[in-house]
Amino acid sequence: MKRLLLLCLVFAPAISYGQSTELFEKLKAVYPEENGVYIQRDKSVTLSVNNDSLVSSASVYESVLFLKDQAIQSSGWRVYGSYFQQIENLEAKSLLLENGKYKTLKMKPSSKKQEDDQSIFFDDSYFYPMSFPAGKAGDQAIWSYDEKYKDARFLPAFYFSSYLPQVKSKLTIKAAKGIDIAWSVYNDVEKKIQFNQYTKGGFTYYEWQAENLKAPQHEVESPKFYYYVPQVVYYVKSFQSKKGKVNVLSNVDDLYQDYLHTISNLAEPPSPELESVVHSLIKPGDQEKDIVKKVFYWVQDNVRYIAFEDGMRGLIPHKPNYILEKRYGDCKDMASIMVGMLRVAGIKAYYTWIGTRDLPYRYSTLPTPLVDNHMIATYIDSQKNYYFLDATGNYTRMDFPSSMIQGKEAMIVYGDSGYEIHEVPEMAWNQNKKQDSVWVSIENKSLNGKGKVYFTGYQKINASYSLDKAVEERKKDNVVNWVGKGNNKFYLESFTVHSLNEKDAPLSLDYNFKINDYLNEVGSELYINLNLDKLYYNYYMPAERKVPREFDFKGGYEETYILSVPKDYDVEYLPSNAEYNGNTLGFAMTYSRKGENIILNSRVYTNTLMLNPDQFSEWNEAIKKLSKAYKESIILKKTKQ
Repeated sequence: MKRLLLLCLVFAPAISYGQSTELFEKLKAVYPEENGVYIQRDKSVTLSVNNDSLVSSASVYESVLFLKDQAIQSSGWRVYGSYFQQIENLEAKSLLLENGKYKTLKMKPSSKKQEDDQSIFFDDSYFYPMSFPAGKAGDQAIWSYDEKYKDARFLPAFYFSSYLPQVKSKLTIKAAKGIDIAWSVYNDVEKKIQFNQYTKGGFTYYEWQAENLKAPQHEVESPKFYYYVPQVVYYVKSFQSKKGKVNVLSNVDDLYQDYLHTISNLAEPPSPELESVVHSLIKPGDQEKDIVKKVFYWVQDNVRYIAFEDGMRGLIPHKPNYILEKRYGDCKDMASIMVGMLRVAGIKAYYTWIGTRDLPYRYSTLPTPLVDNHMIATYIDSQKNYYFLDATGNYTRMDFPSSMIQGKEAMIVYGDSGYEIHEVPEMAWNQNKKQDSVWVSIENKSLNGKGKVYFTGYQKINASYSLDKAVEERKKDNVVNWVGKGNNKFYLESFTVHSLNEKDAPLSLDYNFKINDYLNEVGSELYINLNLDKLYYNYYMPAERKVPREFDFKGGYEETYILSVPKDYDVEYLPSNAEYNGNTLGFAMTYSRKGENIILNSRVYTNTLMLNPDQFSEWNEAIKKLSKAYKESIILKKTKQ
């Protein structure tokens, strides 16, 4: 998916005067806290037919008014293009406010540049970097450009909000006769987007317009803007050519046919090297599922993931033999080599298109390439169990989809025989657990402890990345991030990591620690809070928050604390048990005494991937009860000597 379009501008010495300051004074009063505001954002898309081919282009006009002096960065603005979306006719100017009047400073774009992103091997996107003069309150920036689309299947969505409030935004589609389009409106909760349709001069015009839009709130741990920014997603269903009706994206069948074309030439005789690798993995007695697992893990461990986008190469995988030779590739290539290796073993696996959780769209409602940004392979066993093989991650188990595709619709292509839309499951919280057992003893006002913690599911995957990829001097700090307790006086004395590279076994850590000055002593009583790791303590969703809170996975956190009671103390107070089972979050805490030990069993779980604003009150109620339970302390009283 390509980035939102932004523009950057540079000086060119052509000056004229005009316009009044009335608009500035009015908008300054309406938006007193804002740094600036979009006065207008217009995009006009034209769809026509030329020589039986669908032609698509767009014109863009945008203007920004600065409401504070130098409040918006004058450099760093960009307009983005790509192989499929070429930028042409870029023009820009600044209106500089001087002595109550505007003078116009015409500008010209700088040279086209590539993004310098170390995580991407090659990307066909580009941008024009430019700079405005240092903006004063009242200055304006105005620009326009054209977009030429190489393929009408890849028309971008239009977003009615950005990082600044907007006075007016408008999308117009001008479609020639015989062109049938479809559209969907997303995230328009307040019904701000108004629609109008009319015919003029042999074209049908579709217009969406919105006024007085606030800037969206970008909150911590919120999902991508696609989930909450008002937008129109549009696409061409079909058009009339001289030969008759031509389907473009009339339904998912058309999308399937397009995708089938991208993999139609991938089959090739396996090289001797590819055959050798596959046969070396297979042992006598291996069942089909065993072989799939070995191939999946081999690709994880031996093919380096590198993102790659270059025109149609961004859609078409390389062939398996090539990928084996290079030992690197993007998600499409990893899917390709898995399909090819399993074919050598006589096992069927299927190319699968899917959108990550960055995207809110679904094939069932939007049959366009906007739905997906990822490719994996799918294996289906004889019992109709689906295995979604995403080798871009190093530690994912075969029976676990990667976290970023949970709950998403997958298009599984069976070749010429058809396809299936299948929803990837969301993994339950009890499959992604951190289980920590801790033994602690009291020394003066400090706690000495030892623990053993197990990580499973996505908890293990995240912890494995943290521990395996860290340089040696950072490993201890990373372990503290996963097992740290109490307060900033926690000191990790030693640790041992087990099963780091065993994908099907839990990751485990043995560790020893000390927390200085942790206990409170009042007279002859010691107050000890055994909740050493207060997950989600006071983690309330603010009432003013308007966007969802996203979780990487549903997770369970189970902790057992065993406190050895000092021989010259007795138990004065043991907190009551507490429990709450909510739809989004729940917990249970039980206290008991066995001999000279006090035991706290604690369980906290999250049961959602997306916490929406209408669930905030329920979440906050759970947090209130959890935080209260966390505050409870054990009281030990010194016995008489």
